[in-house]
Amino acid sequence: MIRTMAAEPFTAVSPSDTGPYAFATFALVCLAAALCLAAALLGRSRRRPRPRQGAHRPQTGKGEWLEAVDDIRTRFHEGRLGEDDAFAELAALARRFASARLGRDVTSHTLAELDRLPRSRGDGRGVDLLRQTIRALYPPEFAEPVVHAGTAGPTVDEAAGWVTNLVERWRER
Repeated sequence: MIRTMAAEPFTAVSPSDTGPYAFATFALVCLAAALCLAAALLGRSRRRPRPRQGAHRPQTGKGEWLEAVDDIRTRFHEGRLGEDDAFAELAALARRFASARLGRDVTSHTLAELDRLPRSRGDGRGVDLLRQTIRALYPPEFAEPVVHAGTAGPTVDEAAGWVTNLVERWRER
């Protein structure tokens, strides 16, 4: 048996003596929990998810343009729109689409002005497609019926296909 030597006998500690220590311990536990929560919230990545790239990326914002091409084609086949007007509307639609994608107005650019458009890294292929589309639409849009009476020019359906191709192949930024 072990004996301890103490000047006074041991007495139980009263709750009033441990109160400040209990409060300090509780405060430290709460502070540690708050710091852990703050670190977890502030430590999260702030980067936004990048849009998917590649062939399986959804075609955002192109549906309205494709519907407009279909509307022109439908009105032409129903007889509510003449052939010349259909070509003119398809050319105007292609120019409005390109203006929206480029962020600048190209609705009244001539072929020469379109050829001088700068090719940026993101829009270069789209600008090339626009040039090809407008160049292909120019003859039927401005041709005199007498001049092309004997030759089979492009149809409205072919021209609508060119504009659809422009819309579908223009790469999003």
